[in-house]
Amino acid sequence: MITALGRGKQNNLQSMASGKGLYRTQILKGFDEPVEVPYLAVEHDLNTGSPGDAALEHLQWLLDYAIDEALGDVELSDDVRKNMPLFIGSSSYGINIGEVRYQQSLQSDPAAAPIPLDGFTQVGNHLREKYGFLGADYAYNTACTSGANALLGAMATIAEGRSDYALVIGLETFNTTTLAGFFGMQLLAPEAMRPFDKRREGLVLGEGCGVLLLSAARPGDAGITFCGGASRCDTHSIAASNPDGSAIALVMRDALQQSNMSADDIVAIKAHGTGSPLNDDGEAAGMTQVFTTVPPFFSLKSYIGHTLGGCGVIEAALMSACLAEGRLPASAGFECFDESLGLAPITQAQAAGKGHYMLNFFGFGGNNCSLIFRVQ
Repeated sequence: MITALGRGKQNNLQSMASGKGLYRTQILKGFDEPVEVPYLAVEHDLNTGSPGDAALEHLQWLLDYAIDEALGDVELSDDVRKNMPLFIGSSSYGINIGEVRYQQSLQSDPAAAPIPLDGFTQVGNHLREKYGFLGADYAYNTACTSGANALLGAMATIAEGRSDYALVIGLETFNTTTLAGFFGMQLLAPEAMRPFDKRREGLVLGEGCGVLLLSAARPGDAGITFCGGASRCDTHSIAASNPDGSAIALVMRDALQQSNMSADDIVAIKAHGTGSPLNDDGEAAGMTQVFTTVPPFFSLKSYIGHTLGGCGVIEAALMSACLAEGRLPASAGFECFDESLGLAPITQAQAAGKGHYMLNFFGFGGNNCSLIFRVQ
């Protein structure tokens, strides 16, 4: 994985433990005056001069780094590697490339066409050329649940016996279109994210790439198992889940049922935790409806930003790394208890042992997703 915390699993874990933050200011142009907003970017020294080439290089570099790390210690035959299916979740794909190419076109032609589509084709072509992947590929774009739904799709493919392996990628790159959109909707925090805090003011976006290799379960397997999950749509609003928590509670109950377990089996929850007032309201209400006693919960977004369509895989990869290390991270940014929520995330790292862990993702536009992992 690669995030604003650093490159690779160990660097991410070390940065989380030290409380390292990489908030940087991004300047949005095109308004009456330039606007500065916080953003959690991935540090990368680009070698190319052209803005369009630089954007493409950055996209490919994120993919390559995360894939190389995920496959580095795994022995796969050439046939398996070539034919395993790819599942990619993102809300931006290659729009960063389209943006800069459009700006370049405007310099020579004021009537240039709008942003060209540099989407999944850009990503898929690169993966085929570099890694020789020839299997089926599936692109998911369900806003903030894209990566989580990609994981569910990969799990179903393996469970149905269509493949013993699946490579799942969550990707999000910086682009002005997304950042300006969230700024225009007044959803961005002026400084830092404070999930579930009384003073929360919104979210901070981030970029990164996470990759997980799923394989069919085998007797005696140890480590982390993806038990199941559920995905549902909520028609309450185009921009958010119902703040009464009903839709969120429903998808969590579905995930428990699909995984053949009860709420009492869950030992901790990785919350979606965006730091926006209504989303945190709905998530807290949903947890209260499902759990008699809400298990310890936390948000990862204060560390890496909201990586939107990529967060399902990026946060699952980071969560898996934390569980493999035997600890739950503190929920950074939380200081003031919100009486209206009646819940507070953990503020100190805790030991993580065997058991079932829930990972929640709630998407812009009303798609909600809940996953369950088991540590054994």
